[in-house]
Amino acid sequence: MNHATKTQVGDIEVFVLNDGNTTFETDTFTATSTTEIKSLLDKAGQSSIKTSFNAFLIKSGDEVTLVDSGAGELFGSIAGNLNTALNDIGIAKSDITKLVATHMHPDHIGGMIDSNGNRYFDNAELVLSIKEHTFWSNSKNFINHPEQQVHALKVLNAYSDQLILCKSDADLGRGLSSIDLPGHTAGHIGVKVSSSSSQFIIAGDIVHAQHLQFINPSIGVTFDQDYDMAKKSRLKMFNMLSTEEIPFSGGHLLSPGVATISRDGSEYILNV
Repeated sequence: MNHATKTQVGDIEVFVLNDGNTTFETDTFTATSTTEIKSLLDKAGQSSIKTSFNAFLIKSGDEVTLVDSGAGELFGSIAGNLNTALNDIGIAKSDITKLVATHMHPDHIGGMIDSNGNRYFDNAELVLSIKEHTFWSNSKNFINHPEQQVHALKVLNAYSDQLILCKSDADLGRGLSSIDLPGHTAGHIGVKVSSSSSQFIIAGDIVHAQHLQFINPSIGVTFDQDYDMAKKSRLKMFNMLSTEEIPFSGGHLLSPGVATISRDGSEYILNV
């Protein structure tokens, strides 16, 4: 299996790295009926709700940036292929100078530390939105589910002396900027890559199931901290991508993981 897909954005190289694949059960989409889910799957010629776990490697000049890191060892055999993908494109972990976390869910930061909680990317600083850091650092947000905070705190601790907090709409340097996409988590961001007249967007987790959520953007997931706000961010991103015809990827887009979208009334069509 090919674990990496390359796209050129002006002078910048972007690689979509596949960390793994799985299928969702219908109860992941708690506010959507199984009847509607089956109808959408039938329309797409699918029998299950497929998803991928993606990370992104960006080479801009002499800076090598990894956006998200996959699940590491947290999800067992369905994920954890980041190193294989990096090897496929000739990148060693020591080459990576910057990490950007779109948000702090385990399938996006699992690969940032090893099984002992030590920093995995020794030469990298970690960039995170201020809002995301504030949320995950506050134990009051996890009174009912303290276990959900554990891995995030381990990552923050491992990179504490190399932690860069940014605004949710910020210039990250070398042609990269953050895009404010709250809702899935408090400080969830996307990343825009710009070079010359070319653009590419890493849209984070605005979509978890492409065969459902492009046709019906109102569908969210049980992982959304704020369901309605996540929907607004999804529509904001869909409108931007379709209006400006910007190629993009996302944390859960299926292979090859690079696409554009167009609008058809209230629906959006994925063009791979």
